[in-house]
Amino acid sequence: MLVTVARFLDPWEAHIVCGRLQADGILATVAFANHAIVNWPMAYALGGTAVQVPDDYLDQSRELIAAYHSGELELDAPETRQVPEGHCPVCWSTDLQPVIPWHQRMLVVLLGFFGATFPTSSDEWKCGACGYRKH
Repeated sequence: MLVTVARFLDPWEAHIVCGRLQADGILATVAFANHAIVNWPMAYALGGTAVQVPDDYLDQSRELIAAYHSGELELDAPETRQVPEGHCPVCWSTDLQPVIPWHQRMLVVLLGFFGATFPTSSDEWKCGACGYRKH
């Protein structure tokens, strides 16, 4: 027999917890998710989306859900490196070449035909080493 072990107002969070339980070998399922997706007020009236497990797995499921709520299952955030100004964020090369967008190139050609000059400015560039392009 299935027993409701947790309820969530967000159906996607219920699916995440259900997936975590299934990854630990617990036969978990999500109930009432469609109500929450189709009609939010109905989801509140029904008590949210339920995660259900068989009776045999109730204690193990409660332990995992308590660990989830306490933050024990969170992954450490990857360390981010600051990219120095004038370096490619992919390969850290300094071989950055400016890129002039096509609409500015066409304007230069058209205005140049009539003898007018047009300054181009763009913060777009392309890395000469790895080909990464910043738009």
